[in-house]
Amino acid sequence: MKKAILILALFFCWAMAASAQEKEHLEFEGVQINGTVEHVLEGLRSKGYKQEKGISRLHGKVMGKKATVTVASTPDGSSVYLILVEFDTKKNWENVRTCYESMKMQLRARHGDPVLYKEEFDSPLAEADPVKALQYNNCRFICHFQAPGGEIILSISKDAIVQCYYVDTSNAVSLY
Repeated sequence: MKKAILILALFFCWAMAASAQEKEHLEFEGVQINGTVEHVLEGLRSKGYKQEKGISRLHGKVMGKKATVTVASTPDGSSVYLILVEFDTKKNWENVRTCYESMKMQLRARHGDPVLYKEEFDSPLAEADPVKALQYNNCRFICHFQAPGGEIILSISKDAIVQCYYVDTSNAVSLY
């Protein structure tokens, strides 16, 4: 009887250790960022995203705004580690800044305050023409959020595009 209890206890400990080793993966729109590109694309297509023919780019709405979604995998193609969302906005400062602030508010509501952020112009002169300041790296708008299984980074690119990077920590580690 003691032997059976010992075997059962060892099995239970093994099962607990095995489940603790399972890695948590970040989700995007209810689809886990894990598996092959085709697997993730299939999940996003089932959510209503429309895929561009022959490439891993889709179109649809993210957080209520029209966006282009790109799925990226590790160099060997075995696992998706990143989803890049680029929001469709007119490239004037008011539209870009409004989109950025709206996305930041929604991410903050879901994931809490950003762990890192920088939103600044290098000088008042740069602030006078924000789009040009972006082009010449004279301002930075970036927020970094922690989420279960990964990180979400919201930024405004040099091309005045609001971008949101969903990075799965477990799969991104395999890049190094």
